Amino acid sequence: MRDTHDDDALWGALRGADEAAFRELFGRHNKAVYNVAFRHAASWTIAEDATQACFGAIWRQATDNRLPAVRPGAVRAWLCACGRNEARNLVRSDRRRFRLVGRVTEEPVLWQHDNIDEWLAHEESMRRINGVLSCLPDGQRRVVELVVWGGCSMTEVADALGIAVGTVKSRLARARTTLATSEVAHLLGKEN
Repeated sequence: MRDTHDDDALWGALRGADEAAFRELFGRHNKAVYNVAFRHAASWTIAEDATQACFGAIWRQATDNRLPAVRPGAVRAWLCACGRNEARNLVRSDRRRFRLVGRVTEEPVLWQHDNIDEWLAHEESMRRINGVLSCLPDGQRRVVELVVWGGCSMTEVADALGIAVGTVKSRLARARTTLATSEVAHLLGKEN
């Protein structure tokens, strides 16, 4: 179990533009932010860019004394929500560019990965999963993203979304029921 008190203390130090606190928070949470961004965008490239944009924005806000206070215990969930929002913005940007150009002119840089077929299969799989998850109301989908892919506790999600823990549990239960016969049902097992 993560020590959320340490996260809270680090967030407080980061609000004072403490570079060591930023590095520590990045080290603790960059993978969770990346996972949420990837699950939302279904693109490794966008997930990497979204993670970088999320932490870059946080650092800029910290150095400008504009970093908001976060509810105690909700740092990880707040960071994951930031990553999701950055991924959503990047996906929208790509869609606008695609509509303007009429076709995608940039090919992804595939040669950076050892197994290109596996890389493409993961992205295709995530697109299918996102298609299935799109049937969920936004509130349920956000809870699934934060609990399942962000690794956040029910309390962290409740604090980050400003809802009761019971609401988080009921949204996750409704999502499980809705998706029980889908290809993503195994992701929503009872352990979350």
